[in-house]
Amino acid sequence: MKLNAIPVLLAASIVAAITLACAAAPVTPAPAPGNAPPGSPPPQPTPVSSVPVTMAPRTGSWSFSYAPGTHAYSIQIDASVAPLSDTTQKRQLPRVARKTTITIAANGDEQVLDPTVVLGTSCDSSSALLARAQQIIRKLPGHFSAGDSWRDSTMTTGCRGSIPAESTVISNYLVLGDTILANATAVVIHRIDSLSARGEGADGQHRIGVSATGTGNVNLYFDITSGRLVESRGSQNSLVTITTSGRAAQFIQHVTELITLAGAP
Repeated sequence: MKLNAIPVLLAASIVAAITLACAAAPVTPAPAPGNAPPGSPPPQPTPVSSVPVTMAPRTGSWSFSYAPGTHAYSIQIDASVAPLSDTTQKRQLPRVARKTTITIAANGDEQVLDPTVVLGTSCDSSSALLARAQQIIRKLPGHFSAGDSWRDSTMTTGCRGSIPAESTVISNYLVLGDTILANATAVVIHRIDSLSARGEGADGQHRIGVSATGTGNVNLYFDITSGRLVESRGSQNSLVTITTSGRAAQFIQHVTELITLAGAP
C-alpha cells in the first residue's frame, strides 16, 4: 500500500530540537567517533513504549468503507527534548493544540480545507500543521479481521517546521479488534513506524542542517458504522542532529499526539 503522506510526529521532533538548539547557549559538538570505546554502538533513541493496546479483544471480522463528507479534527501535540549529552536538561515544549478541516471521498482520498495551501517555497508556521492534516486519514482494506497485518512505506519532500526536508517512513499495521469509544464500536488498528528525515534550511542568517531517526507507535480507532476515523493516539522517540556553523548537536525527543474527531466544522 502506498500512501501520499507520512506521520508528522517526526516533524514535531525536528521543530522542538531546533527550538532548543537555537535557544541554548553554545552548541555542544556531537561526540566524535574516536571518543567512544572501541566497538561501542552509536547512540540510539530510547525505545518507544507501545501505546496501550490491551483494551481491544483479538476477535472479529469487519467490512469497512469511508463515508464521504467534511470533518473537523483536533490535534494536540506534547513534546519534550533533551541534549543527548545530558538528558537531565530535558525541556518540556509548549503544547500545540490546533484544529483542521478535511473532506474525505468514498475511496479514502483526503483534501485539506483548513489550513489552506499557501503557494511559495518558504516554510512558515502553518506548514507543519498542513502536512499533519494531509495524512490524518489512512487508507484501509475493504475487509479485515483481527490479527490481519500489512506494511507500507513512503518518501516525501516538504516542510518539517521551518526546514525543507526529505522524509521516509516504513509503517507496519496490525488489526487488534474492536472496543467501545464515544458510545460507538470502533476497530483498533495498531501502527508501528520507523521514521527518518534529512533536510537543510535557514534560521535567520544561519544555515541549519537536520537529520533525524525515530520509532513510533500509534493506535487508530475507526468507527465501522460511520466510516470515520474517530481518534488517533500516538507516541514517538527520535534522535535529532542539528548542524549549524559547522557544529553539530544531538537531541533525544519524545512526542505524544492525540487526534480526535471534533464534530461538524
